[in-house]
Amino acid sequence: MKHILFLLSVMLIWGCSLTQKKPSRNLEREDGWLWTVSWHPNKDQVVVGGTQDTLRLFSTTNYQLLNNYLFEGTITKVKWHPTKHKLAISMQGEKSKTSIFNLDSNKRIALDSINDFGARAIGWNKTGKLLAVGDYDGFLTFFDEDGKRIKKISTNQKSIIGLDWHPTKDLVVAVGDKISIYDFNTDAIYPIEDRKEDVLMLCVAWHPSGIFFVTGDYGDFDKNHPPLLQFWSFEGKNIKTIKHSTSEFRDLKWSEDGTLLATASEKIRLWDKQGNLISEKSSPDLLWGVDWNKTGSKLITTDKKGSIVVWDKQLNKLNELKY
Repeated sequence: MKHILFLLSVMLIWGCSLTQKKPSRNLEREDGWLWTVSWHPNKDQVVVGGTQDTLRLFSTTNYQLLNNYLFEGTITKVKWHPTKHKLAISMQGEKSKTSIFNLDSNKRIALDSINDFGARAIGWNKTGKLLAVGDYDGFLTFFDEDGKRIKKISTNQKSIIGLDWHPTKDLVVAVGDKISIYDFNTDAIYPIEDRKEDVLMLCVAWHPSGIFFVTGDYGDFDKNHPPLLQFWSFEGKNIKTIKHSTSEFRDLKWSEDGTLLATASEKIRLWDKQGNLISEKSSPDLLWGVDWNKTGSKLITTDKKGSIVVWDKQLNKLNELKY
């Protein structure tokens, strides 16, 4: 099936649709796709990463580049620790290592037991004492904050593309070719029946209340299956399905107060917690990463051409970060 093949070949095509011609590695590196962005929870800083072999750290006070850090391979996701100045970084590529990176000491801890091709899903729990990595073999691997492996669990998925921890419980929702909720304390896995069409799910986020979560998927335009934004109850019941985007949903994030959901696709869009579209703004290129600042007054996006844009919550463009 098309998106099962996508899951197996994603390392080679760097996230392109299976209907597209496979680009060369050099061409993609020229494009400079920025897959991911994370706004520091306690500092005026953001990090971005993608196909450029570089993690970039910016100030959000003056929007200046603070530092470049070499990471060979594609940085697929970055997540700040909730209280400390260190990052969880998932990577893909034969020479790359998913790792924990302390920016104060410049110490990097490579995480073991990850698929040889890498991973695309990573995240800390609320306290930062647990780190989950979802890899391209469908396993969730858990580490402590110092990188010591705790356990590795099969989710019975072909691949895990996105994950998110519940805001108060040690539950992880993981998405790929389906949805799985894993209870860290009991080792129970709860599969959720998602859309009947064979599509790849790319991103997931719990609402800050913990009552429901939202998923975004790839769709399949060859089969007339549009990308869907779907709201799910804690128990896994579909609450709402939205057919609005003309491109896949690459990323989505809630503001900390839970009033607005930002989604990255062919447009930056803001939704309320009932799934009503509040505002949208077109982007010249497909957006891949999105995140909010601590107060929810600003958000930042990255795209497949390497642009980094800061917006206010009315989606007025405030600045474009240069590097």
